[in-house]
Amino acid sequence: MYHRVVPAGQLVQAGMYVSPATFVSHLIFLAKYFNVVPLNSLTVKNGLAGIAESGKPPCVLTFDDGWQDFYEYAYPLLVKYQQPATVFLPTEFIGTGKQFWTDCFADLLSRRQATIPGKLSAPDILTAVAYLDGLPGSFENQLEAGIEYLKKYPLNKIEKVLAGLSETWQVDLAGAGRNFLNWAEIAEMKDSGLVSFGSHTVNHQILTTLDNTAIKNELIDSRKELLQRKVVDSSCVSFCYPNGNHTKEIAAMVRSAGYHLAVTTKKGWNHADADKFTLKRIGIHEDMTSTPALFACRIAGLI
Repeated sequence: MYHRVVPAGQLVQAGMYVSPATFVSHLIFLAKYFNVVPLNSLTVKNGLAGIAESGKPPCVLTFDDGWQDFYEYAYPLLVKYQQPATVFLPTEFIGTGKQFWTDCFADLLSRRQATIPGKLSAPDILTAVAYLDGLPGSFENQLEAGIEYLKKYPLNKIEKVLAGLSETWQVDLAGAGRNFLNWAEIAEMKDSGLVSFGSHTVNHQILTTLDNTAIKNELIDSRKELLQRKVVDSSCVSFCYPNGNHTKEIAAMVRSAGYHLAVTTKKGWNHADADKFTLKRIGIHEDMTSTPALFACRIAGLI
């Protein structure tokens, strides 16, 4: 499970990226010890694909969120090493200048000025702003702690808190630029035959914070958009739970919405009898996988 491939030093959460050089080392390692297969191969005979003729275990590369840097850095390397991958798209963000709230918070935190009293009236928003304003430690620690704190709230409240921080820290969030893929880039990569796509909902909201009607809308509308744009084939539409959060009921809703499999953030390998709507993955990022030895340990579950 990857998110971003970007050069070190960019304003990205530590657990969200690998550098291009590290990604190359991963591709070389995987080609040697695994058979890297497309995600849709997991639907073969209604079960998971088995050991390839080579005797190597199958492996699938997935990328969450549809970042523009996938096209800039990861895609050329996938082409060079001829390895397939699947990218999960939050359809409302594709081809727009919108930001995830996590990136808005990172931007606010990195550009904060001296704190000034805000004009907010809602006590719960004031409480959240005060908590985030007082986070101790380094920028990295404040960023991680702040994101985890905000994740428990529904999106409409998070947006109000971010607006409060923008006022309190005197930061204008306008003009952030494009963070996500556009539909032309997606079409080009799909046509290559190496990159496939799946749904990451419409608005990238954590499904366990929504009511059933909102969950169904996120599932159905994102699938419909991908089908209409011919980004996916109706014979195999995959899904990725935002932040990995799901319940048995939500997994059943994913199946009912017409998806064929779904991936979580639960760490581990998948066996032949695995539930295709709660597939495990292994999270990969720079700090834990910057050498082949560390990468091997991560895959083996040792770190």
